[in-house]
Amino acid sequence: MSPRRVWAAYAACLVIATAAWAALTLRALEADRAEAAARQEATVEENVRLALWRIDAALAALVARETANVRTARPVPPVVETFVIDAAGRRRTIAAATGREAVRFDAATLVARLPEPAAGESLAAGDDAAQLADLPIQQARNATERRARQQAVQQNATAQQLILDPPGAAAAPLAALSAVWAGDALLLARRVQPATEATAIEGAVLDWPRLQADLVATIADLLPGATLEPANETTPTTDQRLLAAIPARLVPGPLPPPVVAGWSPLRGTLAVAWAAMAVAAAAVGALLASVLALSERRAAFVSSVTHELRTPLTTFRLYSGLLEEGMVPSQEVPTYHATLRREADRLTHLVENVLAYARLERGRHAARLAPLSVADLLEQATARPAERATQAGFEWQLHADAATRGLAVTTDPAAVEQVLFNLVDNACKYARGAGPAVIELAAAACGRSLAIAVRDHGPGVTAREAARLFEPFRKSAHDAAEGAAGVGLGLALSRRLARQMGGELAYEPPTDGGGRFVLTLPLAAAAVVARP
Repeated sequence: MSPRRVWAAYAACLVIATAAWAALTLRALEADRAEAAARQEATVEENVRLALWRIDAALAALVARETANVRTARPVPPVVETFVIDAAGRRRTIAAATGREAVRFDAATLVARLPEPAAGESLAAGDDAAQLADLPIQQARNATERRARQQAVQQNATAQQLILDPPGAAAAPLAALSAVWAGDALLLARRVQPATEATAIEGAVLDWPRLQADLVATIADLLPGATLEPANETTPTTDQRLLAAIPARLVPGPLPPPVVAGWSPLRGTLAVAWAAMAVAAAAVGALLASVLALSERRAAFVSSVTHELRTPLTTFRLYSGLLEEGMVPSQEVPTYHATLRREADRLTHLVENVLAYARLERGRHAARLAPLSVADLLEQATARPAERATQAGFEWQLHADAATRGLAVTTDPAAVEQVLFNLVDNACKYARGAGPAVIELAAAACGRSLAIAVRDHGPGVTAREAARLFEPFRKSAHDAAEGAAGVGLGLALSRRLARQMGGELAYEPPTDGGGRFVLTLPLAAAAVVARP
């Protein structure tokens, strides 16, 4: 399969996986937001429940107090007036707060709405069990909660009645005060039994704005924006916001938007999962690129080696056949033998480079580093490169002053020789027929390193070629056929050998043309090594 198709398939799989994961992430984030909203709503509902209990507790104390004070004491805020209504429905003010006018309300409305004493005496838990069973679960819970608050209010009022009218008293027990709306006025009233012409109903008028402000202030820590609004006959008794002591409804106010923690456990998990997916995609992409590059290098290697082997093998077959059949004149036999030897050396050099590179790839090649004088290094490592340059018709020049020759390096002479031979062999291939036929090798100290430069006077290397000089197997069969012989492995091998010795190999083109490669090696701790 071509690399384009492989990358297209990889991209398609990556897009599908990303889209699927993005959809799952959106679903998970939606669920996280819904959970946060549910938690916040539950918190608000719990605050509402606590606020209702707190308000009803305050109102229960108010009702109990007025149960005792409605007949005898002067009005205490939030009570602004106490009154009685006779059997004929005529209202009479008993006491009013200082500076306050009597509050107007419709006595007939009060009479119509005020329950009979027996109706408000008890609220047993099982009275409306059948009715509650028909309600949804949450509404049934709300109704049960409100009934519990009503019972608490009644128990408070009953306790106050027992104090005022202990068992065995001669007078009939007083009924509990009931909260009733008469128009815009909120009243606490009760029927008097037995009713007389003078008194049938007695009660108190509440200052609703003040009472509302006081009650809201008691729950400011739970519901900062809460308000109270009157409840009428149309308000369902299952409304969870209804107060038990007075006909009013708690309005929690505007709720803040759901707050989702920036790094909730789910979001942290999603972030780690996305990071892992990105790392996995990058790893798979890098592995795929490596596999494709390796496949291309192998194909290029097989193609170029096939072309590189064809020429010497053809020469071997042709020359050996001619020599075997005696068709070569005796005076030309040495020339034939020299050609066969040259082709054999060419194949040997190719095989050595391939085997050395394979050992480096597998990590089986270890540099044998040892301190050595530069003079000894040049003597050992330049003999074969010099012979290759001379055989190719080039003049060999070696430049190294006495100071440089006296320095010491820590290196592997055999590896240095192979690097220099590859550089000279390339110079012989590519600089043939150009400029002065000279190959120069110059050694000089450069800081804490020794720089060995190999230069030719050929056409040099273009910028485009320089970017790929040290890539292994960079030559295809077409390149090998069009240009000089080789498989494009020598420079890659040479750089790896240089780095294994702690040095570097780089291409540094000279300003006056030609090609120039510089091998740097680390100097030894001892600056000078005495020669024997």
